[in-house]
Amino acid sequence: MLEDGSTLVTYSFSVRNNGDIVLGLVPLDLTVPMGQKFVSVTIDPNRIERLGRTQGFNNLASGVLRYVINNYFRVFNETYSITTGRQLFFQWIRNSFFLAGVRVLTTVIFAAMAGYALARLKFPGRTGLFMFMLFSMMIPGQVTFISNYLVLRDGMFGLSKLWGMDTLLNTYTGLILSGLVGSSSVFIMKQFFERLPQSLEESALIDGANRYTIFFRIMLPLARPALGALTILTFQGVWNEFFWPLVVITSPADKYPLTLGLLTLRRSYGSAAFDWGPILAGTFISALPIVILFIAFQKYFVEGISFSGTKG
Repeated sequence: MLEDGSTLVTYSFSVRNNGDIVLGLVPLDLTVPMGQKFVSVTIDPNRIERLGRTQGFNNLASGVLRYVINNYFRVFNETYSITTGRQLFFQWIRNSFFLAGVRVLTTVIFAAMAGYALARLKFPGRTGLFMFMLFSMMIPGQVTFISNYLVLRDGMFGLSKLWGMDTLLNTYTGLILSGLVGSSSVFIMKQFFERLPQSLEESALIDGANRYTIFFRIMLPLARPALGALTILTFQGVWNEFFWPLVVITSPADKYPLTLGLLTLRRSYGSAAFDWGPILAGTFISALPIVILFIAFQKYFVEGISFSGTKG
């Protein structure tokens, strides 16, 4: 008996399957008589009807472990392509890994070469080029969004016709070329190379090494901390990128990266059914590669971001 005179009654029950068919999920509706109401329940309901007297459950599963990881099963098994019939969540993960891997590769290569050239080589216009790069870092992406979209729509001034395409919209080629390397990545590598002792290059030049040998045999191995930090920052940026892929990649759903796939899950489960379990499960899965990458490259990230290029 509670203070207000009402009586609190606790019920517990179990659902058993005595048949030969294995059921992964069992829907269940619980309705209390008039004058009574639900106070609390162990498993949160998926829907509430009749002014709270009826609570519906779509996620009853056998076993505690099956219930805990049920939404992870759902996010992989309930996402299908309309055109091909294939499971989409694995495809979204593969697309994100492909885009992030290509962007990391191009960023590391071009940023290292450009950073070394700006830090060590003397050529006309070097200072002006560096100032222009700094100026481009101050411009937010929203300012150049429309112009970048028009460039991809027109196939980069018609150059896409060399590959047999009239436009670069809705293609991975356009998505990759539009972010081949960032000025911030070049800035990181330039600052790192400037901290390396000049005597390393002078000794190599005396021994007869050319610029290519100095860069690939001496400078690049010493730049592993900066390259590790650049790998983490680039991978994280591409993996979590949402706005630009949303503009460039429109259809079909098989081409979406994982961020756009999570938007599809939100439209399917969140807006209509208010079923947030698969959305949260997919979000947690999308965060795992970033965590694993940071743990693997943590040493290089700490050394590279501090620009400590000299060795004592």
